[in-house]
Amino acid sequence: MRTRRAAMAVAVSAGSTALAGCLDTIAGGESGLRGVSGSDVQDRRREVVEAYDAAVIDRNDALSTRNDGLEAFNADTYGDATDRLETAADGYESAESGFSDAAEIATQLAEEEAASICEGSAEKARLQLAATEAVLSAARAAAEGTDASTINGHIEGYRELEARAETITAEDPEAVAEALDLQ
Repeated sequence: MRTRRAAMAVAVSAGSTALAGCLDTIAGGESGLRGVSGSDVQDRRREVVEAYDAAVIDRNDALSTRNDGLEAFNADTYGDATDRLETAADGYESAESGFSDAAEIATQLAEEEAASICEGSAEKARLQLAATEAVLSAARAAAEGTDASTINGHIEGYRELEARAETITAEDPEAVAEALDLQ
C-alpha cells in the first residue's frame, strides 16, 4: 500500500485537479472545458485511469492483508489479526478515495460511462471497508474475552457486507481506459 505521504501527495494533486476542472467547467467549452486543448482533455482522461489503477492496487493489497488478518483471527492470534485488519481498513479507505477521485474527474469531463465504473468500484470498496471493520470488531472483542454471541454478531455483519460487496463488479483499469477512448 502507498505510504501516508504518497497518499497525501495524491490527495493534494487530485484536489488541485478537481479545482481546475471546476473552474474550466464553469467557463464552458470542449467537453465542458473552455480554453483546454484536446491534449489537456486527454491528460485528464489519463489521470482518471491512473487514479483508478492506483486504487485497484490499494484495494488488492487491502484484500490480501484482510485475508491474512482473517487467517490470524481463525488461528486465535487476535493481536496479529487486529494489526492486519487495521492495515487492511486503511487500504480500503485509500482505495475508496482513489476510486471516488477518479469518478469525480470523469464526471467533470462528462464521461458518464467511466464515472459509473469508478463509482461502482468506490461503492464496492466502501462495503469492503465496512466488512473489514466488522471483522476487526470481532477480533477486538475476542481479544477482550467478549462472549461468543457478540463476536458471532460481528462475524455475521462481516459476511452480510462482504456478500453485498460481491454483487458489485469492479472493473479493471483497461475498462476505464476503454470507456475514455484511451485504448
